[in-house]
Amino acid sequence: DDDWDGVWNEDDLCPNTTANATVDIDGCDATQRDSDGDGYVDASDAFPFDATQWSDGDGDGFGDNPSGNNPDAFPTDSSQWSDGDGDGYGDNPSGNNSDAFPTDPNEWEDTDGDGYGDNGDFMPNDPSQWIDSDGDGYGDNSTGTDGDAFPEDSTQWSDQDGDGYGDNPQGTTPDEFPNDPNEWIDTDGDGYGDNGDFMPNDPSQWIDSDGDGYGDNLTGTNPDVFPNDGTQWADSDGDGYGDNPQGNLADAFPSDSSQWSDVDGDGYGDNQTGNSPDNCPNTPVNARPVDSNGCHESELDTDGDGVTDDIDLCPETPNSETADSNGCSPSQRDTDNDGVTDDLDDCPQTPTGELVNSIGCGQSQLDDDLDGIMNDRDNCPSTDFGLVVDGYGCATNQLDTDGDGVTDDIDTCISTIPSYSVDEQGCADYQKDSDGDSVMDDKDLCANTPSGESVDVNGCGDTQKDSDNDSVKDAVDSCPGTPGIEVADADGCSPSQKDSDVDGINNAIDECPQTNSGSSVNNVGCADYERDTDGDGVLDIDDFTCPSTPINEIADLIGCGPSERDTDGDLVVDASDICPNTNLGASVDSEGCSVSQRDSDGDGIKDDQDLFPNDSNEWDDSDGDGVGDNSDAYPDDPAASLEGELDNPIGLIMIILVVTILALGGGALLFIRSRNDTDGVETLVAASEQSEIHQTSIVSEQPSITQTQPEQFVDEQGNHWIKQPDGTMLWWNGTDWQQVDS
Repeated sequence: DDDWDGVWNEDDLCPNTTANATVDIDGCDATQRDSDGDGYVDASDAFPFDATQWSDGDGDGFGDNPSGNNPDAFPTDSSQWSDGDGDGYGDNPSGNNSDAFPTDPNEWEDTDGDGYGDNGDFMPNDPSQWIDSDGDGYGDNSTGTDGDAFPEDSTQWSDQDGDGYGDNPQGTTPDEFPNDPNEWIDTDGDGYGDNGDFMPNDPSQWIDSDGDGYGDNLTGTNPDVFPNDGTQWADSDGDGYGDNPQGNLADAFPSDSSQWSDVDGDGYGDNQTGNSPDNCPNTPVNARPVDSNGCHESELDTDGDGVTDDIDLCPETPNSETADSNGCSPSQRDTDNDGVTDDLDDCPQTPTGELVNSIGCGQSQLDDDLDGIMNDRDNCPSTDFGLVVDGYGCATNQLDTDGDGVTDDIDTCISTIPSYSVDEQGCADYQKDSDGDSVMDDKDLCANTPSGESVDVNGCGDTQKDSDNDSVKDAVDSCPGTPGIEVADADGCSPSQKDSDVDGINNAIDECPQTNSGSSVNNVGCADYERDTDGDGVLDIDDFTCPSTPINEIADLIGCGPSERDTDGDLVVDASDICPNTNLGASVDSEGCSVSQRDSDGDGIKDDQDLFPNDSNEWDDSDGDGVGDNSDAYPDDPAASLEGELDNPIGLIMIILVVTILALGGGALLFIRSRNDTDGVETLVAASEQSEIHQTSIVSEQPSITQTQPEQFVDEQGNHWIKQPDGTMLWWNGTDWQQVDS
């Protein structure tokens, strides 16, 4: 490597590199390289990795070569470099002579800022207008200055009333009513616009208030006599009623001014002072024909009996008699057709065909014993007067409905089944409930149930039965379901039914029968303060440090056995701890020992003070040369350790010089290699690295300290803590570990 640049001659493309220059993988520094091969070395090439560009005169990052990549359209102006539309104005809006329309070659400036270029803007200094399509001098934007309401019509531009017709009377479709948005033309010239003109082609009419097709102007064509009534327009006889029979106030007699109304439509006028007045003005429509006075027979009563002639079956009723709805009086009718007129008939409704006596009564209408049952249906025709009878004329003292030998008047059970024996009141056992418990006597197993007591289907009340056969009646039995094999007390309760401490667990299975009232218990009736889950003699409420002590171990006062106890709090239990008095907080190995307690090589010096903890012959190195004082011939001289090394200083100096030169040479090569590695250049290998050199490394074995227990730490106040794997927190109070409730 003649130029000492770290690249072997056979790979060096620049063999004469200046000393100490930084080179690339080819051995070239920046003054020698032309990375893109464009003929310009990188040091002077503005674009060293782009062969199409090398110069940037204005320093804007775009090359001066117009044929290269990213050419600068403005090579002398650092504020512009691109001109997309080729109009000579730069695309950078912040640069000099910027193009407001970078994609339009015909526009580049917008003086009024309306978005339209000045070259094509009808009014370049007015942001509210930019085009005038019809060339009438008014802009197409209707909301802008001098806006054109008709942008496609050069003869019109204004429309004050906004009806779509121009205000210019000489223009296309001018507005004859420029201030009325509802009108614009008057065809008949009557001064009313065609839109509102009832007859736009008739100058004599222009309005029809009621919309009936006849104009309001009485002197015009087809005038309306009733201008506010859309149902009438003519009145031939001039009586104030319209000729249209379907309209309001229609004239029933349009040619007769003395008549106009005929409510019943019978052809006779309702005006009593007019021609041919109607004496019956409300004759029904279906009552026809009528007489010369306008009356139908349904409106006449010739005999004056209150029944009109059309329905009077007796038209000559005497004046002194009252007629029925058919117009007949009693002397004129025989309602039951028994041959006796109604005025003489005491039984006016005798059945047809039945013989009657002189007063018109048959057997079905007579009741000889006056019991309310007519003779023809009375099975007991001689019933004593005043007794209540049935539908056959018989009283209860004459009947025995159920045939039990007791007449109905004294029989309280009138529907007894035949053949059943009854008492003097006519009742069988199945009909009686002697003790009033709603269970009939024939089914009642407890005949004398006390009044008001509830009973079962057998008629027995609680005071009479013992459902669980425990010799305590149900009425006073506090435990009604006592098992048959158990003996109950006076309250009817057996041991399996009682809960003396009221904890919800019966005495029979309650292992803690005297639990305090209100305490939560487990399934055998014990509260937390009564339980000892691991059976170590310490209740669970106090046994939180060692809640699972093995059965064969004797626990201390806090419930911990030997296999669980950790006297020095180093998280190694005493049974495995060969250093039981470790200082609190010190890191320990698996046997519970810290480095200040361990003497691995047994030389009497603790590991934390022993520089050679695994060498029982050495423990100190005064000169720090890596050789223990006991073996070091020169314990205070780091340059020598073997006997006789200092007797031949020249030889020693030569050895030191050779070692120093080799170290410096190796360091230089390693430095170059390191630099090349970081620059991405091929790694150089020193000659010393190309031969196999085996070095034996001396590793001091330190005692392995493995934390086999949960996390331990000290807080800011100096308190020692342990965090168990399950999240439980313990702190050292100086005597033992205490659990902290979460």
